[in-house]
Amino acid sequence: MFDPQSRQNNRAARVAMALFRITQGIKKMTQMEGDAVGLSPVQAQALLFIYHTRSDMATMGNLADSISTTHVTAVKLINSLIDKGLVVKNKNQEDRRITSLLLTDKGKQVVRNLDRWAGRLENALESLSANVLANLEIGLGGVVDSLKKEGYLVVAEPCRGCVHFRPDTGTPEAPHFCAMIQKFLTHEATLKECPEHSPASGE
Repeated sequence: MFDPQSRQNNRAARVAMALFRITQGIKKMTQMEGDAVGLSPVQAQALLFIYHTRSDMATMGNLADSISTTHVTAVKLINSLIDKGLVVKNKNQEDRRITSLLLTDKGKQVVRNLDRWAGRLENALESLSANVLANLEIGLGGVVDSLKKEGYLVVAEPCRGCVHFRPDTGTPEAPHFCAMIQKFLTHEATLKECPEHSPASGE
């Protein structure tokens, strides 16, 4: 007898397996990039976090949340990257309890090589039609939202579209305002990702 629910469950299982295989592929790509520069996968992940995250949000605590580890483990991870000359720590002048993480010039060069995996993934998607890509974007967005709500995923996004973002309210040097931290930001800073991004209504 035809069972729509069973068919739906089977489809969900197939999609889940496809997503798992994609994560395996991404892990392999990032591991290859990391191996080429003498980094473990988690070290590569930490460098990518620092590179893509707004400087004031690239903290030890946010890194730990992003890679789902403890603060102690994150400290050990960063110390290993400091020893390699890839990262430096910077104490927040307004709150000395907060330590920001910055890439050295050497670290930035390493990250540029690591970031090539994203291009490989884009190449794999180019064979899909625009309609399929649009539906895939919507579907994967729903999966990401669900995982985020369940606490399995920390999603960082640039400032635009955030409920705290106030564009074009400052000076030419720092034209945008973040209502959460009560600071004006440069345009370049707002293009970086923020772990505290909260989508505005309708986003």
